[in-house]
Amino acid sequence: MKVEIKKIPVMSVLFSVFPLAVFVVMLISALMEMFNPDVAFTMAYFLGLVLRAIQGTILALVSVVFFLWTYNFLCALGIRGVQVHLEDK
Repeated sequence: MKVEIKKIPVMSVLFSVFPLAVFVVMLISALMEMFNPDVAFTMAYFLGLVLRAIQGTILALVSVVFFLWTYNFLCALGIRGVQVHLEDK
């Protein structure tokens, strides 16, 4: 069975668990820097890591929204959406 994704609602992506998952991944990647042997661990350094994770999350969400608007616009113009082939087992 073929399923074609024609329109992706932007609000359903923004108000789902996706932003939380992106934030957790960004926070883990920022916290990996704590294992650097040259780091002087202070509260300001920790807050900088958290702010870097928040900045990365906002940047990722803005880019996802831009790509969703572009995808929805192209689908509205008549370009085919992404097709997924599903098989029953």
